[in-house]
Amino acid sequence: MNKYKWEGFTIEIFDDPNYNYASTDNIFNYPKQYFSTGERGGWWKHGIKIYEDEDDQAINGCVLLGTGGKTSPHKTSIILENDRLVVCCSDTVFCLSLPNLELKWKTQADPATCFQIFKLEEDYLVHGELEITRLDKNGNPKWKFSGRDMFVTLKDENSLVIHSDYIELTDFEYEKYKIDFDGNLIWASKKPF
Repeated sequence: MNKYKWEGFTIEIFDDPNYNYASTDNIFNYPKQYFSTGERGGWWKHGIKIYEDEDDQAINGCVLLGTGGKTSPHKTSIILENDRLVVCCSDTVFCLSLPNLELKWKTQADPATCFQIFKLEEDYLVHGELEITRLDKNGNPKWKFSGRDMFVTLKDENSLVIHSDYIELTDFEYEKYKIDFDGNLIWASKKPF
């Protein structure tokens, strides 16, 4: 479970695998439900609850339901800034207003899975399984970059590293890429496995 403090509130973000959007027997019935696509359902479920700091009862909540690849909330899949919460869930990035958890926007940022999200200047950089995507603050894609294979490694190596003036990427075949902040390839070189 991930906990954040924000202006007198505590925000919890966690996996809720047993939640069923069509059931009345859920342990917690979220006031709001947001789906990654127009479809009902969702294999991956991220619950979000907001508490006033002095109270043990949730005053608000929502559930994000994703139908793409598996994700779990973690420190680099969530951004809390000003009055918004930006969360990767499955193949989609959701932006919610705080504290009312209204959906500001959602964007499918990868065809498979969104692993991480980072601030990049005034925008967001999404580390997806198949694509690296730069979103503006309203969730509009500015560019996408894909390599020869997925951006995941079997060794304990970061597949995405943001440097002061470029982004370094490593794919499953250990091909290295260097791209600029506009998504243009600077160089690529094969690394032995």
